[in-house]
Amino acid sequence: MNDEVNNGVERFGRFDVDYSRRTITRISDNAVLKVSRSETHIFALLANTANNTVHRETLLKECWQGKIVTNNSLTVAIKNLRTSFSKIGEHKIIITEPKLGYSIRAVSLADDGSHPPLPEDISKHIEAHEIAEQLELQEHQEVIIDARENNEKKKRRLLNKLNAFSLFDFLIVCFFFLVTLFACYQYLFFVNTVDVDGISVNYNGVELPNPVTQAIIEHKTGDIGQWYAFPIGGLCERYKLIGVHNEHYIDLTSQVNQEQCDA
Repeated sequence: MNDEVNNGVERFGRFDVDYSRRTITRISDNAVLKVSRSETHIFALLANTANNTVHRETLLKECWQGKIVTNNSLTVAIKNLRTSFSKIGEHKIIITEPKLGYSIRAVSLADDGSHPPLPEDISKHIEAHEIAEQLELQEHQEVIIDARENNEKKKRRLLNKLNAFSLFDFLIVCFFFLVTLFACYQYLFFVNTVDVDGISVNYNGVELPNPVTQAIIEHKTGDIGQWYAFPIGGLCERYKLIGVHNEHYIDLTSQVNQEQCDA
């Protein structure tokens, strides 16, 4: 809907928008509105897309570029624009589209001669300068607050991740420590080997009782390549006897005559 752009001033129907001075001027009577930077861009965007609804998300993205703002910022900016326009008799320049956004009708931008020149003292400066400055300050404060909140959230997420990793790492270290300890115990448990009738037997260094050695001798078939014998406790000394054949463990404890020990 813009008609032309000259020296940073863009014309929308019967209004000129000066981006550098942040003013909106009604051409027919030179009524000047002093607004904020974001308000200037809001009016320009709505006027440039006259008769179309501009969604709130689009206005927040396009009119506050580089800043983090909330929906309240847009609500305040629209209110300030309406207040400024009402001072020059433009009471319905901006239309609210419920649950969507805002729009400006093309007919509102057309010069119908209904606004004769205002008295000199009014036409020179019709401003909402204080409102604009307050809005700029509010926007700045909102940016700072949002930035702080985002930083705090990032710090909390980072701390939670570090705590989670620390606990996880601790559990992993404990697990591998216990596995290593168990492996060392298993290795150290069979610290010695003893020759039983030409058969090498892994045991814990305590002299093997006769029932154990006898069971080993009786099963000297050559199929079992490795023997393990170790005590398993009880009211008297009982032994576990294991043979390894083709990487399979064979439990031969039942072949050990330990009845005498049980008695």
